[in-house]
Amino acid sequence: MRIDILAIGSRGDVQPYVALGLGLRSAGHAVRLVTLGGFEELVRGHGLGHLPIGASPGAITDDIAARDWIERRDSTLGFLRGFVRVVPPLIEAGIASYWRACGDTEAVIASPMGLLVGVHVAERLRVPLIRTQLAPRPDWAGRGSLLTAIRSDAKALLGACFLFAIWSRLRPATNAARGKILALPPLPLREPFSSLDRKRIPVLDAYSPAVVPRPPEWGDWIHVTGYWFLGDPLEWEAPRELVDFLSSGSPPVFVGFGSTPFPRPEETAGLVVRALARSGDRGVLVAGGSGLPIGRLSDGVLSVVSVPHGWLFSRVRAAVHHGGAGVTGAALRAGLPSVVVPVFADQPFWGRRVFELGAGPRPIPAKGLTEEALANAIRLTSDEEMRRRAAALGERIREEDGVARAVEAIHHHLAVASPISSAEASSSRIPGS
Repeated sequence: MRIDILAIGSRGDVQPYVALGLGLRSAGHAVRLVTLGGFEELVRGHGLGHLPIGASPGAITDDIAARDWIERRDSTLGFLRGFVRVVPPLIEAGIASYWRACGDTEAVIASPMGLLVGVHVAERLRVPLIRTQLAPRPDWAGRGSLLTAIRSDAKALLGACFLFAIWSRLRPATNAARGKILALPPLPLREPFSSLDRKRIPVLDAYSPAVVPRPPEWGDWIHVTGYWFLGDPLEWEAPRELVDFLSSGSPPVFVGFGSTPFPRPEETAGLVVRALARSGDRGVLVAGGSGLPIGRLSDGVLSVVSVPHGWLFSRVRAAVHHGGAGVTGAALRAGLPSVVVPVFADQPFWGRRVFELGAGPRPIPAKGLTEEALANAIRLTSDEEMRRRAAALGERIREEDGVARAVEAIHHHLAVASPISSAEASSSRIPGS
């Protein structure tokens, strides 16, 4: 079967889908990843088809509106304003680009951002759609008490209002593309994506049930598969400077904040260097696309552009990161205690979850990050009980095969699925995982 995987976002949003694509290819499918620009080497380097349908994340964030979005992303209102300024033209352009190249597609698998394009094209092609997520659905909560349930309901209501506010701004561009490009009817003011639940369009949640248990009340079309880890590239070789640094002293602390550019990268790097000095630790800072400086930042801190997590995490004693789904999963699999410094989106959730599991100290919101707070949190990762819990959780995650479970769920759905339609709900049901 010819399957397109729409993975729209930064590298952390794309890499798990490369792992899923490899699993589907091994099962005999022709797989193509549909991404923003800049990921051809990552995708084609693993032998998968690739279709870029927009500018690279770096080019998008160079725009004035996008830079303002980055500056204000830790505020809900700031995030909303930036999102609705940046995303609508990308949706229309993405639908146009994908539609021109998707004629032979037989099934669409979409990430949350990919869904903004994929749901409409799947409807037009009348092919099955499968949703995916790297973080839990908004209605997830640990149901330990009446208070937690009340808080969960309040958050669900706020989440629904947030989605409605976003959709009201995305709707004009979406409907313009549906009519002009796909010859589909316009969608109503009512937020449309919740209707996919009523139609039981399957969802694959790519995280470990040991980290976020699956609530029993979830429908049997929602699967918690385990993480989709991509192995380190076989041809990758560690830079000599990094190898020498690692061998020159005690295991350092990993520090990385993903690929979203920092508003003030030099200040952030200086804060990290001073915090590591106060905690008595060495550090390897992985800059990614954040704009953080590269090179020897101090006698005890080396900054590099990128390093595969699987390789580096076996050589460090703890991790400091932003709480992205990918790096959180990689740190947990390695059995590392994590200090999470969340900024926006699902990152605060992962920070809380690491803390609740005893695998890290209480998260430090990025807007409240200080040298003292970071140094104290890094010291806490030496606690023996915390290290024991993180190690035990890592053992459980390493026993899972999330890609294999996802492929099984996809096969089951494709065997019974009806094409997605805006007018008719599917009656298909698939067993939960």
